[in-house]
Amino acid sequence: QERSETLSRYGILSAWLLHFSLNLDSEENPQGQIAKRSEGEEKDRIDKLWQQLEERRPGLALPDEKEKLMQYKESYALVWTWVASLIGRMSQNGEIPPMASPTYGRILNIVQDAYGSIRNVRTLQMVKAPFIYVHTLAVLVHVNNILNAVSFGVVLGIASSGTFLHDDYDFKMRFRAKLYSSLLMQFCFSMIAPILYLALLDVSVCISQPFTYHDAKIPAMRFIVALEDDLKNAQYLGDNPPHWEKAYFKNK
Repeated sequence: QERSETLSRYGILSAWLLHFSLNLDSEENPQGQIAKRSEGEEKDRIDKLWQQLEERRPGLALPDEKEKLMQYKESYALVWTWVASLIGRMSQNGEIPPMASPTYGRILNIVQDAYGSIRNVRTLQMVKAPFIYVHTLAVLVHVNNILNAVSFGVVLGIASSGTFLHDDYDFKMRFRAKLYSSLLMQFCFSMIAPILYLALLDVSVCISQPFTYHDAKIPAMRFIVALEDDLKNAQYLGDNPPHWEKAYFKNK
């Protein structure tokens, strides 16, 4: 029971560390550019990371664990090394099936999937993968803006020159009315549509980088808190089955 709680605590610790690490990166580099830090700056960043963890989730990491993890900047991923090691220790002690069993292999696959997911989230922020849809939309938006600018310039030039073409007053007023109405319609087409396209482009860029832009951030803190509640509820229900005795691999 104690080691099962330790494994759950390590998983939650990894999620919180990753969350605060991503937040620090987005605060230091709002444009998503990861700058190279000096050794002193890296140490200050790690101290700030653990300070935020202690403020939000005090006691989640034990003092000796904190001392060891603070030596590394990617502690959120290294925690899973301890998880795999503890599972191996539990297998050798007979608390879970032995290493040669399929159950043990399945447990390690779950640990590997968790570690890979942590690395993928971090890579998503550090490496800007090319998104074909976003790049295609950007090209279309910019080409459309150029064509609209040229079209509006032509109409504006025609309207300006047509104002002084004829001396007849009635003809000039009718002609001016047509020119000005065409100019107004072209202005609306050349301004409103490009603004909508640019808004769609901005939304697409924000969605493609969910850990960089503040307005499009994933509510990770809410998800982590919900994860902790789910783990507590699952543990309670697993320890208290309704009509049967809890199963044990190793007898008490």
